Amino acid sequence: MTEREVYPSVAQRIVIKFLTNQGVKPSEIFTRLQAQFGDTTLSQNRVYTWAREFRDGRERVENESHGRRPRSSLTDDNISAVRQLIEGDRRLTVQEISSEIGISYGSVQSEITDHLGFRKISARWVPRLLTGNQKQVRLEIAGRLL
Repeated sequence: MTEREVYPSVAQRIVIKFLTNQGVKPSEIFTRLQAQFGDTTLSQNRVYTWAREFRDGRERVENESHGRRPRSSLTDDNISAVRQLIEGDRRLTVQEISSEIGISYGSVQSEITDHLGFRKISARWVPRLLTGNQKQVRLEIAGRLL
């Protein structure tokens, strides 16, 4: 996101804060948000909660920072290691990769699907987006193997 872009939830909180300060009831705020934001509108419960917080004096529209530990498994080194293992043997399972690298099953699965863009087809990790030429080559090779 650029400096000028605002997350939809933060934009809605700004509207909630403004309308709450104008004395508008949370039910009316929720109705107006639905008209403006459609399916991406915060839940009614969240709108009421934010309206209450702003009415009670809250100033900030951003989420409070959580004291969570940063994710240590989704590093460039781990993603690179997963990529190398898959490129070496596309029939590896997530469990085998997890054991090899020493990170959790869920982290490996997230790296493979979200960061590397692979999906499992016929027990092989295959890139999601193939060019037309790559698709043609795969078809030719598969035809020769039959």
